Amino acid sequence: MENTYFLACPVCGLSLAQGEKSLSCTNGHSFDLSAKGYVNLLLSRDKHSHDPGDNKEMVASRRRFLDKGFYLPLAAGLAKTVSEIAQAKHPNGDPCAILDAGCGEGYYTGHIHKTLSESGLSFKLSGMDISKEAVRAAASRYKGIFFAVASLFKLPVMSNSLDLLINCFAPASDGEFSRVLKKDGRLICVIPGKDHLYEFKRVLYDKPAYNDEKPPELPSFALEDTIRIKDTITIADGPTLQDLLSMTPYFWRTPQEGIEKLRSVQALTSDIEFLILVYRIR
Repeated sequence: MENTYFLACPVCGLSLAQGEKSLSCTNGHSFDLSAKGYVNLLLSRDKHSHDPGDNKEMVASRRRFLDKGFYLPLAAGLAKTVSEIAQAKHPNGDPCAILDAGCGEGYYTGHIHKTLSESGLSFKLSGMDISKEAVRAAASRYKGIFFAVASLFKLPVMSNSLDLLINCFAPASDGEFSRVLKKDGRLICVIPGKDHLYEFKRVLYDKPAYNDEKPPELPSFALEDTIRIKDTITIADGPTLQDLLSMTPYFWRTPQEGIEKLRSVQALTSDIEFLILVYRIR
């Protein structure tokens, strides 16, 4: 058995080797592979609730919305950025070790896998998320990617093992990200741009604010590049607007009046804007 996806035992930190139906370390800790091919490496002691992360309904809402292509400009731009960096780092064909930390239901991970596969690059790609429902959905659809349930603040990943780490709309962990990346590795974060969904927020709030474009706190990293992606989308039906609400933080922050107002809207045109931030370790 070998460690195919740079994984570490969440109990003792030793390398995990992949067998036919489980992952195990030399200390005898073993983790079963699900029928869908993912593994749960989130220990009970590392959970902040019984079922942390997005629930089944939120995952379904995100999948329905993303499958309609509204965020395709970001998916394409992110995949292109990952591919360019990966090819620059591995011109001789050595496998590039890549982790999508906070992969959700796998939409962006899937686009990255497709682009990397078409480039002919040798790579190993894994996705991790704290939501078991999200990881189950990801593993059901996207083959050739190894998915695991795990916390971003205690990644079951070997130290200095990754060439690239992707963190898209997910919490950032400076200590863990700098630990698992190689010294010449790169971190790619995605955050909302200033105008992202402003027209959508005008429906929800009396006094909507523009996004502050504040990057994550990453003292161990230096910003190397910023790529801005901006487009306009039109959502032409109420159910899709409800799906958008369910997959954003506004779902928890919106007053009831705003939610009721959104239910009366049947079509909406809004700007979308994203920043792809590329970091290196200081």
